[in-house]
Amino acid sequence: MPLFPATYTTERETLLEWIDDALVNARSIVHGLTGDQLRARPVESSDLTLGWLILHIGQVAEDWLGRAAAAPDPLATGRSLPEAFAWAETVNRVDPEASAEEILAEYDRRCAAGLAHLRAADLDAEVPVPTEMPWFPRGLPPFNGRWAAQHVLTEINRHSGHADILREAIDGRTMYDLLAEDQAIDMSYIDAWFAAHPEVSAPEW
Repeated sequence: MPLFPATYTTERETLLEWIDDALVNARSIVHGLTGDQLRARPVESSDLTLGWLILHIGQVAEDWLGRAAAAPDPLATGRSLPEAFAWAETVNRVDPEASAEEILAEYDRRCAAGLAHLRAADLDAEVPVPTEMPWFPRGLPPFNGRWAAQHVLTEINRHSGHADILREAIDGRTMYDLLAEDQAIDMSYIDAWFAAHPEVSAPEW
């Protein structure tokens, strides 16, 4: 996958491309880490771990795009309200014995499910406001499929920023280096550009 999403002429293809690109790039943030590093809390003032974040990103994609695919019906989970909150507390918890490969396999499964939901969703259908969540004020009108997709993209990018900080705190590695290595992207053109413009100092990213 290239560094930037491809340009498409339809709304659905554009949403799929941008979300897929964001999910792939989020995965690259944890490239090369062990299970223990994914469980680590590298920022002392925060409980966040890269394992929890990466699973949460996948969960948001699967659940919210699932809501879009189920619309105009609510997403059927079969959980009672207490069960839903108990599930939310554990769904992104990283098992103490889980390997990085196992954690990322679950992330990949969630991402694939989310993208499949988006391919099937009616972007104009009304997506019911989740009544099992306390985040939405009473009387809020329904969303639609494109709103759900944009919400997913916002959440991926927000949490990818969190993950960038945690990764740098673990081993000092940063976005461009990780994307290039994980996705085999040739970014030598950046150095070539600065070499051709010696009047400009290259930033230390």
